[in-house]
Amino acid sequence: MKIVLILLLVLTTYVGYAQNSVLTFTDYGAAQPLINPAGMGHENGANGLLLYHSRFEKSDYWPSTAAFNINSMLTEKNFGGGLSAIFDKYGPYQKLFLYVAGTYRLKVNEGKNLYFGLQAGVNYVSNAGDYKVIDDETVFADNYSQPNFGFGLHFETENYFVGASIPEFRYNTLDELGDKISETASEMMRIYLYGGFRFKVGKTTRLMPYAYLSYSEYESAKVDLGAKLLLRDAFECGLQYRTKEAFGVLVRVRVFDGLWLGYAFEGNSADVGSKFNTNQEIGLSFHFGKKGKKSSSTSEEEKVDDSINSIRYF
Repeated sequence: MKIVLILLLVLTTYVGYAQNSVLTFTDYGAAQPLINPAGMGHENGANGLLLYHSRFEKSDYWPSTAAFNINSMLTEKNFGGGLSAIFDKYGPYQKLFLYVAGTYRLKVNEGKNLYFGLQAGVNYVSNAGDYKVIDDETVFADNYSQPNFGFGLHFETENYFVGASIPEFRYNTLDELGDKISETASEMMRIYLYGGFRFKVGKTTRLMPYAYLSYSEYESAKVDLGAKLLLRDAFECGLQYRTKEAFGVLVRVRVFDGLWLGYAFEGNSADVGSKFNTNQEIGLSFHFGKKGKKSSSTSEEEKVDDSINSIRYF
């Protein structure tokens, strides 16, 4: 545990730099492999996520984000990894993020694992539209691509988990004049810190309070506080509050073995208009393949415990 605290302290020294607005989600638990490369490869088989996040009101101005992730683990080697693709659109701006991640699992103790994650890839940024500069109208179209990389940690036990990450060390975009912006360790870079606990409230029911902190110098800190109720291995629901901004409602249902459908709604709680921070998020998570050998005498409760402790249900 001391190793985890030291490494988390190292990550938090970057707080003075810190955003990337594209990596803002409602259900950070479901989107965890997208914000932390150490959140990939916790299981054998193919694990993945399809996610779409957008404003509830239809508009060409409001941002929308679509993401895909697939990952796996070689248990015998303690190595895992995956692929992520994120597409973000905000007005005339479009950004495509493609990442390859690698994960190493360090067994700290029985039932306690520390995951190290690294990712590298390419950001493709394009911009096209009509802009007014003072009284003159400027029309431009431009695009460019730049490499990017990220780092993360994830520590997990049977009853709790903590993590920290900087998924993108570079910030790449185009400004309103079409000029390229590419910075490392800039004020737009974002870090994440999170943690949660699991409590047994019944034979097949768990309660999981959690907190996710995201920080950048440009946006300052945002904290998501919430709790999820996990019922057997078929349904979960939760409530969430984002400080000074919004409240959220989250629901996930198992469609069939290995496939879950989730929906999250984020309503406004800020005094800046009724349509501010009203988002919706739809996610489809899946797991196909071996989950590990199970004894034929495994009880129903043990099976549920194993499912809930999975990274897919954070």
